[in-house]
Amino acid sequence: MAAKFLDAAARAAFTSAIQAIEGVSAAEVVVAVRRRSASYLHANVIAGVAVAVAGLAVTLFSAHEFALTSILVDPFVVGGIAGALVELLPGAKRALSPQKLRHREVLRAARATFIERGVHRTRDRSGVLVYISWLEREVVLVPDSGVERVLAGDAGADATRTLTAAIPDGGAAVARELGRLAPALAAALPRRADDVNELPDAVDSDLERGER
Repeated sequence: MAAKFLDAAARAAFTSAIQAIEGVSAAEVVVAVRRRSASYLHANVIAGVAVAVAGLAVTLFSAHEFALTSILVDPFVVGGIAGALVELLPGAKRALSPQKLRHREVLRAARATFIERGVHRTRDRSGVLVYISWLEREVVLVPDSGVERVLAGDAGADATRTLTAAIPDGGAAVARELGRLAPALAAALPRRADDVNELPDAVDSDLERGER
């Protein structure tokens, strides 16, 4: 499912949106898509412990008489398997992770990616990172100082909410919403005659590389 979010059509849509923004404004846009922003191992532990406790209760209180080794071993084996299976269930990780924790991890990862991808290295500090975290179903905009005034306050919050709301409809839907930021960016940061493309337009994604 994660790979389908960023299929060929979505990649093309993101490239078009980036070029539309950069064609009319001085902003330099980088899109990064990550499978998840943290491991959320507590979700594995919660699921494993819950299943182990349930299994232990069954062996202790069932009408069937279990061998002592089954009582001492089987619940924990089943719990361990359940905890491991959570890695294959991003929805379970999301459900077992508080929204504030998810948001904090997405912000942390987005800011780190901003530096890692060199979004801060543009001539006029006009870079904008569009960070999409698939497991958390969240988009974060990280603007450099030259763009921050455009995406500060309500404008930035509204854009973030709109982009995030489009995630369930797929990457192409998010790209369409991203392209709609072009007029606002053009009005605040008009493209100059000597503007050059300083950052890559291709989407930076780890969805194809599997879980980190």
